[in-house]
Amino acid sequence: MELTLGPVLFEWKRDELLRFYEEAAIWPVDRVYVGEVVCSKKIGLAPRDVESVGVMLERAGKKVTLSSLAVVSNGDELDFTRRLVGLARPGISIEANDMSVLNMLDAREKEVFAGPHITTYNAPSIEFLKSVGVKRVTFPVELPRESVACAIKNTGVLGEVFVHGRVPLAFSWRCYTSRAYNLSKTDCRHHCGKYPDGMELKTMENEPLFAVNGTSVLSARTYTLIEFIEDLKEIGVSAIRVSPQSRGTGKIIEVFRKRLEGRLTPEEGVKELNEVNLAPGFCNGWYMGGAGKDYVGLAAVKV
Repeated sequence: MELTLGPVLFEWKRDELLRFYEEAAIWPVDRVYVGEVVCSKKIGLAPRDVESVGVMLERAGKKVTLSSLAVVSNGDELDFTRRLVGLARPGISIEANDMSVLNMLDAREKEVFAGPHITTYNAPSIEFLKSVGVKRVTFPVELPRESVACAIKNTGVLGEVFVHGRVPLAFSWRCYTSRAYNLSKTDCRHHCGKYPDGMELKTMENEPLFAVNGTSVLSARTYTLIEFIEDLKEIGVSAIRVSPQSRGTGKIIEVFRKRLEGRLTPEEGVKELNEVNLAPGFCNGWYMGGAGKDYVGLAAVKV
């Protein structure tokens, strides 16, 4: 089973991103996703930076995949996506998070994956993507275990599952962070850079609800399947994805690698992740077929 590092979803400074990927080059991760999923206005990595980071990671022995925007809503974002796709070359795959990417290239000539924001909810949708050349699918985060297992069994697709991080729940044409500062998306002043792991929102009862990140909304809690590595292997999952956070990502990768190699028990994995979790607790309810905000431990499942 492949261990992957997902794209950075938040606005970090260029120097922070470059340092992050230099560190990632020595982490025990098999594949690194680089690119932009949330907003083309971020001031982090320019296309030339993405290209140089990809080369550096390849030289470090990592597989590299370019991640595209989840929502392409205007001409600027379309041009941005074209520039990203243009960086693809032999050895560099592309993760399409919007169907526009498939209209820009021949997926039979390049290695193209369907990202978690393309709605591959069932076998027919996956079979269609395979028919146009898509090689791999990262399942939408809200799919329960039974749906993932059924899709893999009936299509034989190489399936990747999001296993750790704040879950990207929704994307908008408008910017939630700018709105919080009484600004429009066109008057962006990069306030999202003040929140390297998202702006937390709470209910009237002061309970964690969401994390706002530019045009996206994420879970308040960290989604983790650290206790279910053996189960993911059993249903045929080919890869598991860790989503970066501003601090402690290297430790998280190390914990998942140890779990994959059987050097940590599920309970030990949870304990070690607790030490570096930046969010108010864990959740994993969707995988268990319940409410996404809930956390169901392995002990409860066994009972």
